[in-house]
Amino acid sequence: MSSISTAIFLLSILVFCSPNPLQNTTNIVDTPKKHLYNPLVCYVETEGELYGVNYHESQRHEPCGPDVKYCQKVTAHFIAAGGEITKITMKGCDTVSLLPHFAGLECKGNGCAERSEGDEIYNVCCCNSETCNSTFSISPLFISVIFLITSFLFF
Repeated sequence: MSSISTAIFLLSILVFCSPNPLQNTTNIVDTPKKHLYNPLVCYVETEGELYGVNYHESQRHEPCGPDVKYCQKVTAHFIAAGGEITKITMKGCDTVSLLPHFAGLECKGNGCAERSEGDEIYNVCCCNSETCNSTFSISPLFISVIFLITSFLFF
């Protein structure tokens, strides 16, 4: 019984102490971290199709400019009025853009929100820690469930 109590205690610490800056939320009023000497480093990648044009830029790390406070991940899936398909994921420093087709949507804080430009809808996720705009992010709930199942099977 002691191992189950320990597992539940560790699980509660994990759930309540693990931030997930890219979870779907509309609460985007957090204050960004201040970087005195080192610039914020974000993942940069463009993968997919924007207005019928294919983009395939492999993921890499890139330092942002001195005034950049957020990393950004923008996803979109729509068909434009002219019939061009858009299904794309763009990552980089705030503000990600692909000119001349997409001028970007500026971050307003940490979190994810749907933003529209005319008839087009974009999911914009912003975060203010190093390389926080990665492709794969494991939620604390998922880790907790796996931990609980493992502790019940082996303890």
